[in-house]
Amino acid sequence: MSFNLRISRLHLLKGLTTVSRAISPKSPLPSLSGIKFDLTKEGLTLLASDGEITISTTIKQSIGNEDVINVIEEGSILLAGRYITEIIRKIESERVGIELIDSNLIRVFDNNSNFNLNGFRVEDYPNIDFNPEGVTLTISSDDLKTAISQTAFAASDKETRPILTGVNIKAENKKLHFTSTDSYRLATKVIELQQNVEFNVTIPAKNLTEVERLIDNESMVELHISDRKVIFNLNGTIISSKVHNSPYPDTSRLIPSTFESKFDTLAGVLISAIDRASLLSIDRNNIVKLSLTPERAEISSKSQEIGSVVETIDSFTYEGPRLDISFTAKYAIEAIRAIGTENVTILFNGDMKPFVIKNNEDDSNIQLLLPVRTY
Repeated sequence: MSFNLRISRLHLLKGLTTVSRAISPKSPLPSLSGIKFDLTKEGLTLLASDGEITISTTIKQSIGNEDVINVIEEGSILLAGRYITEIIRKIESERVGIELIDSNLIRVFDNNSNFNLNGFRVEDYPNIDFNPEGVTLTISSDDLKTAISQTAFAASDKETRPILTGVNIKAENKKLHFTSTDSYRLATKVIELQQNVEFNVTIPAKNLTEVERLIDNESMVELHISDRKVIFNLNGTIISSKVHNSPYPDTSRLIPSTFESKFDTLAGVLISAIDRASLLSIDRNNIVKLSLTPERAEISSKSQEIGSVVETIDSFTYEGPRLDISFTAKYAIEAIRAIGTENVTILFNGDMKPFVIKNNEDDSNIQLLLPVRTY
């Protein structure tokens, strides 16, 4: 066994920060708390996994005219992710050395610091399969990032129904449909595709959130989708995510096709009013009430223990009968922010029917919320 290099500290820190997102502090396997270093004459590949998501990134030996890595001896080592990342973050030199001294003892050093770390046995690290399987799809990185940001937040964070902790992604008729729900709200996004492919998978929302965070200036992202895993190729960084095995519930009939009331207003004004009104709500869900007539729009909440608040919205239009509807403030704010537009449209079918939040000029993203019964 051997391993010896000198490397740009900033390039190494970026790589470690990238892959460490896949490390879980609750991993049952000690080796999965580590980051695997694979060094060849072409460069250094870093890899980390928690069994559900795996992230690999490669630092090339040279970038442009810069020699990023001086490869002295090729080889592989496995270091505790938490410690190696913090060491590299706090070392002050421009370049750092890492070398295998004896068995699993690794020296990490610069001009002033000298760390001796106990590594793990590389042989104990699980074999990660990055072989592409199934359908291959190329998609704009901006489209993918937007679709994730507009849907993943609405997935459930409770494991009672594991399938709802994921985002369902279905391709058909040259369209890519993203859907997530926690049974109290629903978020959908549709992307137009150049390719005519078909698949239906559900990916853990937390894994997709990591993909969103790691998309960095790529124009296109290549995906490989099978019924076991989805691989995202982000120009030097590869993310592999397991998929849920259970079928995703059919949500296509939940979004109404017609509505009896329409409310248009400024997104920022509405978010601020809901946020302030929720301050006096002691309910853990922060319930607020929206009252609408063509002449008046108000957000209110009341607590016997604390008091009451009424927020008046000045800039709006409303078409429909008088409406008083209560809902969870947090869910409404997240949905309005996800739409990402200055003007927001909300469509209703009564005080106890699901209502839809959307951008009136873009039907590709729809947010649906269930009202809350109050007495």
